[in-house]
Amino acid sequence: MAGDTGKRVFLLNPPSVVAAELIEALLAAEYEVYLLKDPDRAKRVFARFNDSIVWVGIDSVLGEQQWQDYVRSLLAQKAGDLKVGVLSYNADASLAERYLMQIGVQCGFVALKLGVEESTRIMLRALDANEARGRRRYVRARTADDDRTSFNLTINGQHVTGRILDISSVGMAVRFRETFDLPSKSVLRNIQLKLRATLVGVDGVVIGTRSDDPAIRVILFQYTKGDDRPRHRIRQYIHQTLQEAIERVENQP
Repeated sequence: MAGDTGKRVFLLNPPSVVAAELIEALLAAEYEVYLLKDPDRAKRVFARFNDSIVWVGIDSVLGEQQWQDYVRSLLAQKAGDLKVGVLSYNADASLAERYLMQIGVQCGFVALKLGVEESTRIMLRALDANEARGRRRYVRARTADDDRTSFNLTINGQHVTGRILDISSVGMAVRFRETFDLPSKSVLRNIQLKLRATLVGVDGVVIGTRSDDPAIRVILFQYTKGDDRPRHRIRQYIHQTLQEAIERVENQP
């Protein structure tokens, strides 16, 4: 069973023509999803995060038998509870049966020829069945050490700035550089988020402070109805931040 933070979801070697769309769909459903390209280096990640879900793209890089052996090796990991599925444009029923019945993948054989929409539905059902979201509703990135991420806005005519400590698509925890009174339920207009090279404008409302540090304010985002671009950009930033952390593990010697 997934804990409070849910399970990490990995796409290993997905076909490039659908990789971005699959990732975008899983991000929109608030799953913590990562892209891996190298099967050997990916094993370092799976050894560290062994309670995860991975879909393996078997159409390139390795041969058919090599992929079958690779998937068997993942399922044979003694530590953790790694769940595995397969992605392929090969619609051969006997190949699907081999992975499902003989090798024993738990998260399905996703026939990508069905299209991205149907493939995504199959994957989302598998994620739901495996409680991949856990008790967490939204994916969050910790950003306190990211010097390229900040925010600014004007409050009562005063220009104020601060550091974003963590962020999700629904809100953020922040520390203002300036000291001033900002009670709960204060409405903040035109907050400018600087998420590295991406600028995002949102409104927000202060919903309180952190119990362990009253100087940290928690702000809930308020989006303009019908405009999903700010939410999309925030999700992309969260994905990029988390992806970089996984790549550091992947590239360890």
